[in-house]
Amino acid sequence: ASASNLLTVTLSPDCDVAGGSLVTLSGLTGSLTAGGVIGVNSSFPSLIASSGSWNQSSGELVVTTAGTGLVHGVSYAMSFQVRNGATEQGSPSISVKGSVLSVDGPFSGEGYFEAMVKASGDAEGVTGGAAPLLIVLPRFLVRGVGQTNPLAWASNTLRVTLRANSDLRAGSLVTVAGLVGSASVDGNVSVNASVGGAWASVGAWEQGSGRIVVSVSGEGVVNGSEHVLWFVLRNGGVENRTAASVSVVASAVSVYGEFVGQGLYEVMDNGGSDAIGVSGGGNPMVVHVPGFAVRWIGQSNPFASASNVLNVTLSPDCDVLAGSSVTLTGLSGSATGDSASLEIVSGSGSGVGSSAVWQQSGVLVLTVESNLQKASLHVLLLTLRNGLVEQAARDVSVVMRVKSADGEFFGEGVAAGVGASSAELFGVSGGSGALRVHVPGFWSASIGQSNPLAS
Repeated sequence: ASASNLLTVTLSPDCDVAGGSLVTLSGLTGSLTAGGVIGVNSSFPSLIASSGSWNQSSGELVVTTAGTGLVHGVSYAMSFQVRNGATEQGSPSISVKGSVLSVDGPFSGEGYFEAMVKASGDAEGVTGGAAPLLIVLPRFLVRGVGQTNPLAWASNTLRVTLRANSDLRAGSLVTVAGLVGSASVDGNVSVNASVGGAWASVGAWEQGSGRIVVSVSGEGVVNGSEHVLWFVLRNGGVENRTAASVSVVASAVSVYGEFVGQGLYEVMDNGGSDAIGVSGGGNPMVVHVPGFAVRWIGQSNPFASASNVLNVTLSPDCDVLAGSSVTLTGLSGSATGDSASLEIVSGSGSGVGSSAVWQQSGVLVLTVESNLQKASLHVLLLTLRNGLVEQAARDVSVVMRVKSADGEFFGEGVAAGVGASSAELFGVSGGSGALRVHVPGFWSASIGQSNPLAS
């Protein structure tokens, strides 16, 4: 549709046709080419005029013979360009008529319109596409889109699966639109393809419209072949569990002129799959802010200056790759100095790490040593020395940064409060709360004696 199209006509007259006679083709309807004079090429340029009179609405082309005219029984070919219409249509009925100039007076010999035999072969990968003015919209019979990582701010691979209804020549463009919400700014992005050499290695990305345009290259795309393209964008930072409405359109280059075959945007299938433990996370532009569905902290000893085992229980709400980090903040008031490798004991679960970076200001950073599954439960034990002064239980928060397998940007969580025990411990009210410190003493202290006499 809308493409430049070369129509080729082959005629063999049943009588001699003098120069100055007219050949009229009728029924070439559905073209976008405006009425007027259009160029004509022929196998005998001295015998057929190099232009003809075109009527768009009736689809008629009138061409004049030239020179000594046409000889009966000889085949003559001529071709001319028109622009196809913008909508699909079947090949119209086309006919031809001759008006043979008479040297004997003003009246020409008039023939009848006769139906032409139309080509029935394929063209541009379209079955029967050689039939004149058969018009199809270039489109994708398979058009799927999905992603690998839905975590906020993370590097995310978008995968597009396409199977066209026609050939797409090198220089044709495929536009995927509606990938809104990405943090990737305008510019070129790297594109990989399952069929090497058929696609450009970069695409033009536009952040506002969520649009990427990729060129066909090399030998082009063959009708019926399936192609997977993938490219990496950075997710936005806001929770969004609704898949984007993504659409795709093709613009197919024509070798017969300047106008491309233009398709229409069609909605892509997203499949509804999960990704890294996030329900529906494989749908395009779904974003999840990672965190912990279970987060709890308690302690073993509230007494000032005492060794104190903190008990931290965590359960992630998504899958977590090794190399991710978990940060606890708010653990202030400890007498334990900074350490680059504070020992961590896994009470249950595994993979969170055997040591952590500790800052006496109350920050604990753990590096995940092996992959964690969504909803897996992890109990961590760490020993700190309590401070010297009385203090209330601390308000502790936790946040995670989840490594992405797709690129440099981590999935970024938001700090969330950690639930804490408020139970009494060793007779200390709220003594099981995180870094609750009590200076032990006596409710009452009195002393007396029985005999004040010397020696």
